[in-house]
Amino acid sequence: MKSGIIAKDLRGNDPAELRSTVRKLEEDLFKHRLKKNTNQLENTMLIRNTRRDIARVNTVLAERVRAGAGASAPAAKASADEAAEKPAKPAKASKKAKES
Repeated sequence: MKSGIIAKDLRGNDPAELRSTVRKLEEDLFKHRLKKNTNQLENTMLIRNTRRDIARVNTVLAERVRAGAGASAPAAKASADEAAEKPAKPAKASKKAKES
């Protein structure tokens, strides 16, 4: 199996720990890109794998945010329904119509 970050393992971590993991991975990605541009990076797949690891961690973070917002989602939906029921604002007159 590939040696990378597994989403299953990430789901047990705190959001703060996940953010620090993203920060470390972004630093690694920067270093890999720097090495690539100076022709010192032997394995260019490191860049792709690091980008994918960052995406995995961000996905787990987004799941946490959605799960936390899930409790307030019905209230948000109710306010969205109320906004949909309000009549539309009248269109503003164009500059040409004002000049005439």
